[in-house]
Amino acid sequence: MLDDIKSALKNTIIYGIGNLSTKLIGFILLPLYTEYLTVHDYGILGVLEVSSQVVITIFSFGLYQAFFRWYWDKRYINRQQSVFFTCLVFSIIACVFVTLALYYPCRTFSTLLFDNPDFENVLRLMVLSAGLEIIIIIPNTLIRLQEKPLLFTISNIVRLLTSLTLTIYFVKFQQQQIMGIYKAQIIGQLVLLLLLSVYIGKNIKIRLENSILRDMLRFSFPLMISNIAALFLSISDRYILSFTADLSDVGLYSLGSKMANTITVFIVGSVSLALSPKLFKMMDEPDNKRFYSKVMTYYAYGLLFFVLGMSLFGKEVIKVLAYNINYWDAYKVIPILSFSIFFAALKDIALIGLLIEKKTKTIALIIPAITLLNIALNVILTRYLQYLGSAYAALISQIIYVVVVFVFAQRTYYVPYEHRKLLLMVSIAAILYALASLSNDFSIAIRLLAKMMAIISFPFILYLFKFYEPIEIKTIKKVWNVVKRPKEWKNLIRIITGPS
Repeated sequence: MLDDIKSALKNTIIYGIGNLSTKLIGFILLPLYTEYLTVHDYGILGVLEVSSQVVITIFSFGLYQAFFRWYWDKRYINRQQSVFFTCLVFSIIACVFVTLALYYPCRTFSTLLFDNPDFENVLRLMVLSAGLEIIIIIPNTLIRLQEKPLLFTISNIVRLLTSLTLTIYFVKFQQQQIMGIYKAQIIGQLVLLLLLSVYIGKNIKIRLENSILRDMLRFSFPLMISNIAALFLSISDRYILSFTADLSDVGLYSLGSKMANTITVFIVGSVSLALSPKLFKMMDEPDNKRFYSKVMTYYAYGLLFFVLGMSLFGKEVIKVLAYNINYWDAYKVIPILSFSIFFAALKDIALIGLLIEKKTKTIALIIPAITLLNIALNVILTRYLQYLGSAYAALISQIIYVVVVFVFAQRTYYVPYEHRKLLLMVSIAAILYALASLSNDFSIAIRLLAKMMAIISFPFILYLFKFYEPIEIKTIKKVWNVVKRPKEWKNLIRIITGPS
């Protein structure tokens, strides 16, 4: 079991390199955006980004999730290549359909979203980009299923570098603002598909598996409904803000959300890329439930370091990255959204039992209910707290969400999660954040010292509460012995990911 966790960690590190480059590019572009886009324009970009997610979620039909479930099913091992071909063809058809269906009504959508028809061309580029992303999801899913993190990382870094270079060119030198951003994205997507064309060709068998596709769609349809609801759970805040407040509030919230989502892109995204195939691959193994339990504990433990770091240093990071002081208040939502992301990540792990037992209808019932709760909280809280109200609505919704998923998943497929340890970690992290944030009104030196001490003390406080098992203490000591001797740092990854 420990070797499986180490294998997942090794892949996470490789995926993390790619995701780190993604976020570094995001950081590089933030000063560009805040210099060449007004807060109002940044609010428009925020609405376009979430609208793109809506299109992708609806028209991808959740098929990639069914692909995960079917790929490792013992009954279909000898049909993996034809199943991949079937999913790819279906996604291409979906891309063509969504592009044709949404391309011409964009003027109407522009008026509806922005009370201005002049953004129709930007919306058309957004629709085309979303359609290409629907296609890209399937080969990227296959790369993850085959556990080829290096191929995934290299190909996506090339895509991102292409998009980065062209974004700077279009925005800074061609003065194309949001239009330039989407042109760069589309070219980057086409470059990625070209890079993966040989890999795709080697992994397809030209045969349509119609009966399997029907079964996959029956499995994924409830997930598509739940994915749509989950998406609205995460994006309804910006739509509601645009109506109850103004686009400047959306801009501040979007920037704070983008900063908090560093955790999602670098940590949650990396772990998900590496771990999702492993969770399904382990579903028939005798010690799988112990594996799921320890994954939950270790995941929460590592994630809380980044949640604390982003929550405590968000103010300083915003001031460094945003040239325009009108953006600086965005730091206020970062801690709230960071803890919200933490609970959402726990929920994703807890869902495994429902997915293994194919209880997708249960998921499809839970998520719309939570989404309606989130919308109601947004409507109420944004009236009084504006963009801070949206952040609090997200946090409350995600806490309730993870509790409900735990209850239903445990009834369906019991896993002995370490609830005491999970609660202990969250409580200590929240207390440390509250204490360290009291230093925000002091000088920069005092602030940095207090916040660093809060993060460093986290694992030691857990030790006082007898959090660690003997084998975990032994591994920590090994890692520390290497860390304190820089010449041996090259052995650090071997110790963490090597044989136990």
